[in-house]
Amino acid sequence: MDIEPILKILARWFHIVPACLALGGLFFIRIVFPIAARQWPADQREMAYLSLRRVFKMVVHTCVLLLLISGTYNTIVNWKIYSLHRGLMHGLWGMHLILALAVFAIGFWLLAGPRPPASHKKWAAISLGLIFILIALAGTLRYARDAYGHAG
Repeated sequence: MDIEPILKILARWFHIVPACLALGGLFFIRIVFPIAARQWPADQREMAYLSLRRVFKMVVHTCVLLLLISGTYNTIVNWKIYSLHRGLMHGLWGMHLILALAVFAIGFWLLAGPRPPASHKKWAAISLGLIFILIALAGTLRYARDAYGHAG
């Protein structure tokens, strides 16, 4: 039995699901929760936010670990294809990697300590925007791999 297809599917799954969870969690904590909690008393809103933030921190750490592992595997498996069209593939892959590392760094900084930094709303919004760009890059990279990836 050839295990490579199973590993590729699992790596894809372990890349897409954590990305969705991190994006959904960030969208919830940055957009949905503040709107829903707007009418709550300030002390209840803050207590609920800090509690959500603690749980979200564990989710983010797990997601980043899975993204790093699956991303490394996906890169190794596809490196031969990336080398066929260096400019395009390395450009897309490199930007994807750089933006992902930036999002990880912002997330770790925002979630460090018991309270968020004063500018957390602005940086969470920036991170959310970067994640949408990451998704566009990932889709473009996937298309380029499928279109140009005949390594033989």
